[in-house]
Amino acid sequence: MKPICETDNRGDKWWHINGFYHREDGPAYESSSGAKEWWINGKLHREGGPAYEAANGDKEWYINGKLHREDGPAIEYFDGDKEWYYYDKRISCEDNEEFLRIIKLIIFS
Repeated sequence: MKPICETDNRGDKWWHINGFYHREDGPAYESSSGAKEWWINGKLHREGGPAYEAANGDKEWYINGKLHREDGPAIEYFDGDKEWYYYDKRISCEDNEEFLRIIKLIIFS
């Protein structure tokens, strides 16, 4: 089944199937302000890139509706701040090197 695209009076566009945001070949939501969101079956989801890109430059990585990224921070704020998440669990760390060490401990414990 192919997603239906609708546009509102502000110019925001969204793609959906059976009432759920869904699009496999691009963002399922594009705001007129420039924000983009990738959704699959009603859950924020994107492999290989952020599932949410704000107009101000903030980026968030999601897999199946959970904040998650294995090769870097799952949230990158436009001001340079970062937050690391592993399957929706926040990992407190200072940099990517520390994050990767913690993830190895989680995986192999």
